[in-house]
Amino acid sequence: MTTMKSMTRTQITVSILGLMIAAGSSLAQDVINLPSLGGPFAVANDVNDHGEVVGQSALAGGLGTYSTRWDAGHIATNLNALGTSTISEAYAINNNGHIVGMSEDGSGLRSATLWDGRGGITDVHAAIGSTGSSIPWDINDNGVIVGQASINPGFSKGFVWDQVNPVQVAGTSFYPGGANYGVNNAGEMVGSGFFFGDPDDALLAIPDGRGGFDYPLINPIGLHFSQARAINNSMMAVGHSSFNSTTAGWNAVIFTGDDRDPVQVLGTLPGLDTSEGLDVNDSGMVVGYAWDGAGNGIPPRAWAWVDGEMYDLNDLLGNDSEFEMLSRASGVNNNGDIVGVGRLLNGDIGAFLIQGFTPPAACPADMNGDGNLNFFDVSVFLTEFSRQSPAADFNNDGEFNFFDVSAFLAAFSAGCP
Repeated sequence: MTTMKSMTRTQITVSILGLMIAAGSSLAQDVINLPSLGGPFAVANDVNDHGEVVGQSALAGGLGTYSTRWDAGHIATNLNALGTSTISEAYAINNNGHIVGMSEDGSGLRSATLWDGRGGITDVHAAIGSTGSSIPWDINDNGVIVGQASINPGFSKGFVWDQVNPVQVAGTSFYPGGANYGVNNAGEMVGSGFFFGDPDDALLAIPDGRGGFDYPLINPIGLHFSQARAINNSMMAVGHSSFNSTTAGWNAVIFTGDDRDPVQVLGTLPGLDTSEGLDVNDSGMVVGYAWDGAGNGIPPRAWAWVDGEMYDLNDLLGNDSEFEMLSRASGVNNNGDIVGVGRLLNGDIGAFLIQGFTPPAACPADMNGDGNLNFFDVSVFLTEFSRQSPAADFNNDGEFNFFDVSAFLAAFSAGCP
């Protein structure tokens, strides 16, 4: 007779394998492939609270790559470009449907562009008097546009413009060059500036009520590469910094505004040494990507950071997904919708949308932590059980017997949220 304490590895395996067919992905959320304008390329850069997405995609036959808007039904619309440009890209959309991006001419000059979402297009480049390339990176719900442009002689600097007031060089005023990357509804801007030979400094600019800006210090003191890329309506600023990085490169951070502890380092994904934070919503969900700064050939991966933990969005990809890899998460709205870019199974570059990302609940039967319940988890459990490792003590009684096997079977059978 087999006792509870004398079950063999084979008997345990047979018991467990009977439940494996019902197992599936532990992160069952759809990753939507947003259609291109007909060509083999699309990227998504931003999403507003109405589920409208903007980015860039290619026409069929190599006839151009244009700024694109996807409505809440995922229908793609070509926003076109200024003049005869055959290249344009949309970077941001506000909750009124106004979109900013750039149009590029044959010489490579980039011109800041505003689309009203109803077919109207404004040449922001001409309106602000830029002499070199101009790029608007963000627009808030009040129509305030921020970006970078060569308005004065020299390098591009951060600018702010709202179609009513004259354009201002602001945000990077004290630096030879730089850019404003994000603006919230209060008009608070974040970006970065640089001096010759020095790494970028992260910057914050707050309207002073007199037509100018105050500049609270958020950049870590010293020579550290830092950029602030987005700011939410609670003035939470995110980006990346080499200050206190967990690796040799730089990591995604939250800029705290505390000169004694200026950044909260968010870390990076396993196997990748560098990460960058690109957007944040009003709940504090941060999105970005991690990449291989050491040059080992490991592909970049998109992530979302929620309540102190970074989640690899590739764990959402099931067997029926059209994506092979999610490479970068660029935007997140207040509903938790995430957009970005990845590689499709057919090798094309595709724009993705994840609607209402929800961090997974704990899944104790996912022994190898890959987001799926399958034979590999069984193998890990058997190995840990044979070693009498605490990881296999599923009922936490300090012993290794039938009750642990039963508890593992129950967790495996229940699946993961």
